[in-house]
Amino acid sequence: MRLLSIFGYPVAALCVAVSTSLSQTDLASRVQSAPDGAVRVTFASRPGTCGNGRDMIGYRKALFAENFQSIGDWNAPDCVPGPVRVAITKANGRVTRVRTSVGNTFPSTSDRVTDLGMVSPIDASSYFFSLVPQLDGSYSGDKSRFLLPAVLANAGDVTPQLTSLARDDSRTTDTRRQAIHWLGLLGDARVVPTLVAFARAGEANDGDGDGRKRGKKGLAETAMMALGSMEDGVGVPALIDLARDRSVDTRRSAVFWLGQSGDPRALSTLHTVIENQQEDDAVRSHAVFSLGQAADKDPSQIRYLQSIYPRATTGMKEQIFLTMSQRDGGSDWLLQKARDNNEPMDTRRKALFWAGQNHDTPTRDLAAFYRSATDESLKEHAIFVLSQRDDDAALNELMRIAQSDSDRRMRAKAFFWLGQKDDPRVAKLIADKINR
Repeated sequence: MRLLSIFGYPVAALCVAVSTSLSQTDLASRVQSAPDGAVRVTFASRPGTCGNGRDMIGYRKALFAENFQSIGDWNAPDCVPGPVRVAITKANGRVTRVRTSVGNTFPSTSDRVTDLGMVSPIDASSYFFSLVPQLDGSYSGDKSRFLLPAVLANAGDVTPQLTSLARDDSRTTDTRRQAIHWLGLLGDARVVPTLVAFARAGEANDGDGDGRKRGKKGLAETAMMALGSMEDGVGVPALIDLARDRSVDTRRSAVFWLGQSGDPRALSTLHTVIENQQEDDAVRSHAVFSLGQAADKDPSQIRYLQSIYPRATTGMKEQIFLTMSQRDGGSDWLLQKARDNNEPMDTRRKALFWAGQNHDTPTRDLAAFYRSATDESLKEHAIFVLSQRDDDAALNELMRIAQSDSDRRMRAKAFFWLGQKDDPRVAKLIADKINR
């Protein structure tokens, strides 16, 4: 069946366009006609959207809470499916803020409420995208939630709107970054070239005072994150390619987000980067850090990092120490390095510091290290490490050193760090010292 046309446009297409325009205008006019206060709208959410009815919202790898945004694996039992509920704040006849929640009820408010009820998710998405120019740059709420109502509406493919917004130089960097972020969460393989283009656009030097270049660098980092957060590892091959880029900054960012993806292809690439002695040390060190983050899912990566330690550069060793400070069982390995007389003194001090940062390291082991150490700089550093702990065992050991250690200099160091603590026992010790 052939469609009739008017001025060259198919009649059916024209009807759809008119219908969409009218419905959008209808929703906008309904909001505009409402009095100042909170204007509430409710609409169907995308499959996979959940919330707790208040500030928390989850979608795929993203979790949003008040002033908080997380990308990666998360677990929130109280995040349950529900419709999107938006409270639009109006003041002096203008929209000033949108507050988005997902759940069966709206959060309570003391504002005057006008409830417009259920609306079409397609109309809602179109309306909230249309608010961006009005709110961009003057929005008083959490920037990470700025686009939530537009993208969480069950409105089909909104990647064209997001792509246009991301490319719009007249928009603030925060808004453009959120658009790029959502391209990764909502898009498929078709958006990968767009994200790669943003990633490569950040190769300009960040230290030349050019705000536009700094903005591009921020967009580039977000594009890397977006590639790493795409469903089914769709963006991983592009990240692997970026890890071979001519720009050191681009390679560093790429290897970080490869580790966050947890994809086996990504981990294999990180091994290749780490083993490549011709690679820039900053990139190799960043790859070590990234692989350590991936160990949450694959503990075998810890054994790999321990195995490369003897041939690691200084920068790589520091990242291995950081990784071990975050792992169960890492304290024994760190203290072993701190005790190793074959290691450079600076390396031993760093290993001791990170052992102290590991919450599983017993304070008694740090106290034992101090008592057995023979090098003066190591003993001083052990006092500092003890001072960074808040438990009674650390305080008692510092007080013991301050009162009875045979080395006068160590007693002075212990007194100094005790003086940084707000504890009545310390105040009494210092007062007794002064009154003698």
